[in-house]
Amino acid sequence: MKKIIVKAGNFLLLGAACLACVCCSPGKNIKSPYGIPNPWVECGKDLGCAAQKAGFTFPLKLSEYSVRAMNNMIEVTYFLDGNREVVVRKCGSEINGGDISGDYGSYPLCEEILLHDCVPVTLKKDNDWIYVMYFGAESGYFSARCEKGMSLKDVENIYETIAQAEAPGYK
Repeated sequence: MKKIIVKAGNFLLLGAACLACVCCSPGKNIKSPYGIPNPWVECGKDLGCAAQKAGFTFPLKLSEYSVRAMNNMIEVTYFLDGNREVVVRKCGSEINGGDISGDYGSYPLCEEILLHDCVPVTLKKDNDWIYVMYFGAESGYFSARCEKGMSLKDVENIYETIAQAEAPGYK
C-alpha cells in the first residue's frame, strides 16, 4: 500500500511539472491542455516583430537582449550584469494600476519616488533591494523586474534607457 501511494505521488508531481511546462512555455503556437493559445510571440532580437504584434514600438538600444510581444505589450529581457537579468515591459494602456511587471509577489515595502525630481516611479522592495519598478508616461506604461534585485542606481539606469528610447526622433 505504501509503495502505491509513493508512486502515485511521484506521478502527480511529474504530471504537475509537465502541465506547468506546457502552460508556461513561450512560443507562437503552444497551447495549454485547455486549448488556450499562449499570447506571447517570441521575436528573438527582432523589435520590428514585437512592434507588429504589440501595435507600437519600443526601440531600446541594447547589445544583448531577447524580445517577445503580445497584443498591446512588449517585453525585453537583458542582463544588468553577469549575474542579474532584468525584464522590461511596455504596455499601451494601464493595467493593474500601472504595474505591468507580471510579478505578483509580496514585498514588505511599496513606495513612490521621484526620479529627476519630477517622474513618479513606484518601487516594490525590501530593505536591501528593489525587485519591481513601474511608471506611466505619455507613450505608455513601463515596468522592470529583477528576481535578484536592483539598486536605486540600476533603476535610474533602466529609466534612462527607456526615456532615451521613447524620446522624440530616437531611432
